[in-house]
Amino acid sequence: MATTTRERQRAAETGAVAARVPDGVVARSPRAVWWRTYLHNLRLLRGAAIAWIAGLAGITWGVAATFDLRHGSEAELAALGEMEGIPAFEALVGRYVEPATVEGLTLSRWGWFGILAAVWGMLAGARLLRGAEEAGHVEPLRAGAIGPRGHLTAALAALFTTHLVFLIAIGVGHTAGGMDPATSWATGGAMALLTACFATAAALTSQLVTSRRRAVGIVGIAMGVSLGIRVLAAGSATPDWVWWATPFGWIGFLHEIDQARGWVFLAFGLLLTVLLVAAVATADRDLHGGLVGSDAEVARGRRARPVGGQLGLAVRLTAAPARTWGLIVGLVALTFGLMARDFAEVAAELPATVAVAEQMGIVGLDTPAGIIAWTLSLFVGLLVAVFVAGQVAAIRDEEATWRIEHLLARPVGRVRWLTTRLAVVAVAAAAIAVTGGVIAWLATVLVDVPIGFLDGVLAGVNLIPLAWLVLGIGVALFGVLPRLAGAVTYGLVVVAFALDFVGGLLDLPEWVLELSPFRHLAAVPAVDLDVTAALVMVAIGVVGAAIGLAVFRRRDLQEA
Repeated sequence: MATTTRERQRAAETGAVAARVPDGVVARSPRAVWWRTYLHNLRLLRGAAIAWIAGLAGITWGVAATFDLRHGSEAELAALGEMEGIPAFEALVGRYVEPATVEGLTLSRWGWFGILAAVWGMLAGARLLRGAEEAGHVEPLRAGAIGPRGHLTAALAALFTTHLVFLIAIGVGHTAGGMDPATSWATGGAMALLTACFATAAALTSQLVTSRRRAVGIVGIAMGVSLGIRVLAAGSATPDWVWWATPFGWIGFLHEIDQARGWVFLAFGLLLTVLLVAAVATADRDLHGGLVGSDAEVARGRRARPVGGQLGLAVRLTAAPARTWGLIVGLVALTFGLMARDFAEVAAELPATVAVAEQMGIVGLDTPAGIIAWTLSLFVGLLVAVFVAGQVAAIRDEEATWRIEHLLARPVGRVRWLTTRLAVVAVAAAAIAVTGGVIAWLATVLVDVPIGFLDGVLAGVNLIPLAWLVLGIGVALFGVLPRLAGAVTYGLVVVAFALDFVGGLLDLPEWVLELSPFRHLAAVPAVDLDVTAALVMVAIGVVGAAIGLAVFRRRDLQEA
């Protein structure tokens, strides 16, 4: 049966079989169908892509543009130069090459933000392929003049288009920020290829397994292994060639002084080619099936796990992304926790660096507690906020695709549906935040510099008000401006992070800087929890959620 279906699809693609077209309906060629599918996928990617590109390219542009303001004195430049070759810092951001230059410092920051770019690619690739298949969006396409490989290539073409825009944004922005043009465009090309590699890897695993969760999980494991190899490569006794064993290590060879850009692009090109060929070769499979899982296995799994009402459905919809982001947060917290003592010892020997950090609001950088506080309040806080923004986009997607129509036509009710989804997302965000704090504590125990279990828990609790604030604002946008809710929520998170990260160096008014909720996160466990600021953020989130619920209760459902 599967063979017959594939033969019919191939015949439809080549035009060998003439479709029966009703009177008044225009028949489109396979090429036209492919093009429209590409445009449809591009529209699905548009909102999240704009937010990720603006955030990643914008923040690192700020690093380049404010280099002279932040490191204008000889002492500050000397402090940066002293970081070169230190294993603790290289494990965090990759190879440190001439960090006392704008090119070297910006490239080192891409050692961190490149991880986020890879996460973006991974999630987008799985969503556009296995996610769309799970949601039932692929059947109408596959029933027409486009086959499995046509659908796959249309999705990959849309993904690669967003990565091309990513390349241009980095090249233009970093050049405008003061970086050498050749280095700027080389950075853009490498970041676009890195993102494309992980997007294609997610496309490949979407052909292998029968669920989006498993597809993302496999790529996430590969990402974790790649980051582990980079940490290993940073060791002082590790051979230099180990950097070339992970794509996250290739980024460190983009500096002009290494004269290795050709090898970097060759490595990315080979990896992308292998993944692309494998994805296309495995695309010819049954719909809803996988090379390591059949439709029958999927059906048995679904029968074994009943939804269990509206609450059970909300939990199931939230659980997969929560596990993915929880894994990422756990890896970040574990890495920083294991290296907290090394970072603190290095920082203690660099008083100029500590002084610069204090000017930026980073407290106690020369202590393990300060390192943990900085990690959780800045990087883990960003990850949790992005998770919440993604859930706002997912809630909007349920409305845009009319999936909630089947629920709201029954006795569930709008308020109950949205309240249940909000409650589950709020609990999931809190669990991710606290898990990050607990894992950071456990890591410090392993290296014999424990910060205290309660301190670790409070460091995670410190991030919950931020998550709930983003959730409340996102729900208010969902009620008032549903079509823009996901993109604007992502954008607000990025802007807030940028204000806290580089805003103080742009001579912006203090009241503008105070708009960023990241600025009001206490450096827990280096200092005590700021209960007042936490309560204010929670209150704003509750008000926003109430506004969103009230408006959604009365407005019409709006499609995409």
